[in-house]
Amino acid sequence: MVTRWTRKIAALLHDPPGKVFILRSRPHEPHAQLAEVLQRFALKRNAEHDEKERAKIADRIAAAADRINLPKGTEAYWDQVQPYLMHPLSGVPTKIHLPVSKTLESLDKEIQEKAGQELIRPWVESLENSGEAAKILYLRLWRFLYAELAERASPKGWIRLLPADTRQPDHPLEQHLSMSAAIADALSQPAFLIFSLGPVQTFIAEARRTQDLWVGSWLLSYLTWQAIETLADSFGPDVIVFPSLRGQPLCDAWLARRYELPCRPSLKDLARPTFPNKFVALLPAAEAEQAAKEAEKKVLEKWTELANEVYQRLIEDIFPSVDGEIEQLWQQQISRQIEVYWVIFPWPGHDQKDDKHQAENVKRLYAQLLQPSQNCWDFGKIYQVLDESGQYDPNWGTVYCLLYDLADRLFAARKNLRNFTQAEESGEKCTQCGQRAALRSSEKDARAFWSEVATRLQQKERYDIKPEGQERLCAVCTTKRFIFAEVLRDQFQMAEEDGRWHQVFPPTSELVTAPYKQKLLAKLGDAKVCSILKKFLHCARPLRDTVARKSIPYLNQLAERLPDPNQRNLANSLLQLDGEYLMSDCWTVKRLQEVWEDVTEKNVQEGRKLLAQLQDTVGSQPVKYYALLLMDGDRMGQWLSGTHPELATFAETFHPVLREQLEQQEKWQQILSKKRLITPAVHAAISQALGHFALKLVPHIVEERYPGRLIYAGGDDVLALVPLEYALTVARELRAAFSGHIRFDEEGRLQVCLGEAVSGYVNWGDEVLLTMGPAATASMGIAIVHFQHPLDMALQAVRRAEKAAKEVYGRDALCIQLLKRSGEVLSVGTKWRYMLPTDKGSESLDVVALLEEIKGRLGDEERGISNRWPYIVFGEMETLSKLPKEAQKAELKRTLQRQAGEKLSRDEKRQQAEEFAERLVRWVCAIDQELENQKSQEQQGSACSDETSVDRQTQGRHKQKRPPGFVEMTQWLLACSFLVRGGEE
Repeated sequence: MVTRWTRKIAALLHDPPGKVFILRSRPHEPHAQLAEVLQRFALKRNAEHDEKERAKIADRIAAAADRINLPKGTEAYWDQVQPYLMHPLSGVPTKIHLPVSKTLESLDKEIQEKAGQELIRPWVESLENSGEAAKILYLRLWRFLYAELAERASPKGWIRLLPADTRQPDHPLEQHLSMSAAIADALSQPAFLIFSLGPVQTFIAEARRTQDLWVGSWLLSYLTWQAIETLADSFGPDVIVFPSLRGQPLCDAWLARRYELPCRPSLKDLARPTFPNKFVALLPAAEAEQAAKEAEKKVLEKWTELANEVYQRLIEDIFPSVDGEIEQLWQQQISRQIEVYWVIFPWPGHDQKDDKHQAENVKRLYAQLLQPSQNCWDFGKIYQVLDESGQYDPNWGTVYCLLYDLADRLFAARKNLRNFTQAEESGEKCTQCGQRAALRSSEKDARAFWSEVATRLQQKERYDIKPEGQERLCAVCTTKRFIFAEVLRDQFQMAEEDGRWHQVFPPTSELVTAPYKQKLLAKLGDAKVCSILKKFLHCARPLRDTVARKSIPYLNQLAERLPDPNQRNLANSLLQLDGEYLMSDCWTVKRLQEVWEDVTEKNVQEGRKLLAQLQDTVGSQPVKYYALLLMDGDRMGQWLSGTHPELATFAETFHPVLREQLEQQEKWQQILSKKRLITPAVHAAISQALGHFALKLVPHIVEERYPGRLIYAGGDDVLALVPLEYALTVARELRAAFSGHIRFDEEGRLQVCLGEAVSGYVNWGDEVLLTMGPAATASMGIAIVHFQHPLDMALQAVRRAEKAAKEVYGRDALCIQLLKRSGEVLSVGTKWRYMLPTDKGSESLDVVALLEEIKGRLGDEERGISNRWPYIVFGEMETLSKLPKEAQKAELKRTLQRQAGEKLSRDEKRQQAEEFAERLVRWVCAIDQELENQKSQEQQGSACSDETSVDRQTQGRHKQKRPPGFVEMTQWLLACSFLVRGGEE
């Protein structure tokens, strides 16, 4: 029987996995015949005419969308040329590393046999008695065929990157086949669905605890998945154009639960909020509206269901005196929270007689609606060349970029028409969001109501609400506060140990003391440290279980690797003690009484004494500041729309041999230098790159390499909590990983290579990870705050810093807001790197690496630089900033020599001073040159009569001016000193 799923199977298998190896090496057995063999394995019959025809049409459209319509006779077969991949965004070439012992023909035979005999045939046999056999087989093929081949066949991870066309090798065959399957199902008229939900920033930002912050992010990601799931289940996961669903934890969990596929993700991965709040799907136009309505309904129903389940749990034994007033308030606030926006854009021209007329119809409609200047319309010029000299007629795929642009403009217009609902919130406001009324009953006002809630929670050994009515929450904030403990832990079985609930997300007090705990774990081989720590933990035993042992994954890994069982037991006891109780000033009767009812002054004095001994033995004490990191990719909208200035040109997407052929043809010369058009492959590449970054690289850096915690990583957006001493290191590694400026050594350790030439592909074991590539940039804000600083104010600070990195420092920048306990705020920023002129051309200055070097030397009175030095430079800043650069360098060198470590020789002091003075002054020169360039651009912009030509970024600089280079450098020295001192004045 021909069904939706058999058509999709035929389309997904219309090319064999080893196609690129046999385009000419096996002319007697063309790739179409090999594809038919796999189709017979999958369908247990030959494909029917309808299945073949749809696959053929879909292949034409997907091919025209993914790659340009090249002239007949152009070639770049791998049996005659070096196999290359071209990075789809930056165009950087990469040589494919194929096994040297294999011929192209033998590689194809190996892959073909493994695909058919070892994978597809057993999968089909295992589904013989299933009522949904075709659907389950399709889902398995989509999710596992190329993933399994990457593990079994010789090329390993490179199989998933093998291109669909060796002439324009910038998009993998796997992506092309997925797009073909989506189009085949959407015929005869595909339609774009663009769908989003919100509010985003306010929903996440309404948090006073790290757990609240994470829950808000996770809920939005989970609700977005609810909408996607309805579409994936009805039409297949391939219809989601952006983001890519392969390997997404929630998608894998659905495939494992619903269809019993072997891809159940870990609970740790499920807890990561990785879905953006917006997605794009390709659906049959006739079914799109109903599908969108069902997706919207699923989102709203799931949100209401989760909130009401929380409500039912709370009214059972936590909420006092529940009546109609609280129930009405709950329902009103929950029903108004989630906003859903979507549009459907059917592809025009489905009623035209042939492919070319369909494309012409779209092109004509676009010109009518937007009226681009024909002389300046690059697409019009490109289309004309393709039509006149391309091998095939244009089709819908040729005008894919116009279709997407029209759909995106339609969505933007819809979203500008906000959903307005009248909301009246009377009574005392929620202490968390400050917007909605706090829950109350007719018998108790908000303060009395929440005071009793706090008392009941304390009796149940839960400490989620401050006592005496200090914390009063609305329905939305109550849902966010309790949903994990009351609902999600049951659904996902997360973080429950010994029958008692533990926070899975650490309080800030645990985060700031993570490096101190790390040092204690490293010294458990010292008998004296073990003895004192054991005594202290015995003294603090009533404070045990105040934090989850696994709340800092990095520390838990260290504990598990300890060789001695007694050391591991001691480590586990330490990790179950909230880091707050490793700080001496927290040991007061008043502070401890909240969790230790019968604490005495004697207990307090004993604890203080043991802590002092422990700190003396270890040689350090916990710091009280931490860093909140917020990272955002630069100009992501331009990457997605194909308007980014650094997007690869057509020439850069072509194999070098093909490029040489086209350079000889006059018509094609004008196309080679133009920016490539947006294609499904580009969308898939961006989605895949962001998926690798968010799901693999970010967690590895934040939680596996350092004792930080990731709040969310939704593609290019990252929000993380990091101990103070690792703030700059983690920031630098995240920025480098985003653009692929990293490598892994033989032992799997990450190394940063900012400023070096990279391909955009990262080899990590047997995997090859696509990244956004060297042309992509990202900006980051860091807020450094005391662990008792209100979290909502810390979030405001980190957003100000991230905004300043983009607007004041011109993107691809880092900005820090340092909020001292005294109330003083230090704000400083810089580009991640500068290109400095040299005698041989130029070299890259990795600014954060330089700052880390300085930070490493500061405070080392014996072999480094005294921590007084930054303040000496600061005292002379007003004068030095106005002097010539040579004078600045001379004074920096003099002060560095005077403040050098006591055990350094005279030559070592001179060498250290010369090295840092030279690099710092060159950095200052680069900053000043950048400021001069910005000033010139602003003057040109203000002289322009057309206000739209003035960049918004330039307008932002009028609000906040950057200081001169020497002042900026000095402020960074002060920030480094603060980091070294751990915030101590």
